[in-house]
Amino acid sequence: MENETIGARIRQFFRELFGSRLVSRLEEDLIRLRQDFESRTQEHQILVASLREEKQMLLSKVATYENVIMPHSSRAGAEVVAYQKPTKPSFSFMDIPAPKSRWQVVQDEHDAQMAKELAEEAKQKEEPVVRNFAGEQGAG
Repeated sequence: MENETIGARIRQFFRELFGSRLVSRLEEDLIRLRQDFESRTQEHQILVASLREEKQMLLSKVATYENVIMPHSSRAGAEVVAYQKPTKPSFSFMDIPAPKSRWQVVQDEHDAQMAKELAEEAKQKEEPVVRNFAGEQGAG
């Protein structure tokens, strides 16, 4: 141990610190927790969408019953129905896309930024350089 340099001690410290099984175990647990959270969020969104769809179907049934039964059962019901225009229910629900992981969000932001920079570079290349009589450059 006395022959070791300070650099070797520091390297050994970092190997023990970052190369331990505990750190890898914690990283695996973190990945599992994130995946579990994302799957639960997806299930929650699917459940909410199905409940909304069911609500729309039930509201359309109630509207149908009101339009069919109320006019036949009472005179007041016939007047109410005569002044109302039935609304058409909408059963079109968009499929919920799979949630993006944080890495995918970062990747998409980076791609958008790169596309913007490329567009700016192309725009700068297209602009002609105009020189005035003094030889100075100006925007054209």
